[in-house]
Amino acid sequence: MVKYPKKKKLLPPILFNYALQKFFMVRFCSKINKFQENKLCLLFIFSLNKCKSILNEIKNTYAIWIKNAAKRINMKSIYQSNHFTEKKIIKKYNNQLRSEDLVEENTNYTNAALQTSLKEIILDGMRISIRNVQLSPPFIIDVEHDFPFMKLHFELEGGSNYTPKNKNFPSVNIPSRHYNLFFLPKVKGTLNYDHPTRRALEINFKKKFLKKVFGNSLLKISNPYGVAIEKNIPYLMYKESKPITPNLWIIIQDIINCNFEGAIKKVYLESKVTEILTILFNELQQNHEPPKQLDNTDYLKIVEAEAILRKDIKNPPTISELALLTGLNQYKLKQNFKKIYHAPIFTYITNLRMEKAIHLIVDKGYTVSEAAYKIGYKNPQHFTAAFKRKYNYLPSSLKS
Repeated sequence: MVKYPKKKKLLPPILFNYALQKFFMVRFCSKINKFQENKLCLLFIFSLNKCKSILNEIKNTYAIWIKNAAKRINMKSIYQSNHFTEKKIIKKYNNQLRSEDLVEENTNYTNAALQTSLKEIILDGMRISIRNVQLSPPFIIDVEHDFPFMKLHFELEGGSNYTPKNKNFPSVNIPSRHYNLFFLPKVKGTLNYDHPTRRALEINFKKKFLKKVFGNSLLKISNPYGVAIEKNIPYLMYKESKPITPNLWIIIQDIINCNFEGAIKKVYLESKVTEILTILFNELQQNHEPPKQLDNTDYLKIVEAEAILRKDIKNPPTISELALLTGLNQYKLKQNFKKIYHAPIFTYITNLRMEKAIHLIVDKGYTVSEAAYKIGYKNPQHFTAAFKRKYNYLPSSLKS
């Protein structure tokens, strides 16, 4: 048996065997036919210097693999602005947003031009960001992400406008009380905020989350969004962001105001995001024709009208009063409101009231009568009848 010189540091047997096999295969494979089988053992006798060379090669290869793996593990976002005290902010995330448990982080940032409160919730394959911001407009940020960007963005107040450096990529403009779902293979551009107050719910997710929820049907259900992800091409669900509908508003509030903890909160939030995606993907399946575009001035007046109604659902203005407040005639107000919000004004107010009532009864512990008075019904029986017509069950069942 060949005895190798003893060294101070012994190689692990697996690593040594690997080195031996590699050296044998690469350096001596061509020489096998030159030896008789009983002399094959001579092939295993080589100098320690050559062994060290091979081991160094293995070590370098392993180091490169580790470095590349580190790049795969982390994804990086860079934000630069003259409004930041440190000029540049770098954030790193797990590349797959992997987290078996819910991870929650609250961040507050304040300087002369900016005051922001950010809550980030990381689930398995998804990150939820809840932002409350006070800023001095115009507020401009250069942004860059080194990873594909899948995002569901609700701009609750304020407005967000992304302009890419690459003119072949689409801009993403989301006004106040609007939303959009989009995919950008690369993000490098400018964010512009023109309003002093900004509130937003932003949901970033990875493809693995979508596959976990929708399985092998993902491509069919989410087409053309899923196709864009597969082909790594930019996609906006809406060329012009859409107003947040009443049913989406209530889900958004459920996410923002969730008081559960731990595993229950994780399951609850995942179910709410799944509910939103189901609504949006169903809309893609229905292949609705987009409504005829309004003049931008009229469009903004309709959005203003919706904000007025939402602000005071207990005592909303009449249609004639709303027309005066927005500067539209009553005919144009009614027609364009239905075109944008897919419901007449009276029906829309009723929907807002019912959603508010559900929130008060379920989350705040109000009685049916208290909720009815709170949303503007003088007679609780009238509220109960209206609720039953809409949902086909009594509001009292919400208490059980």
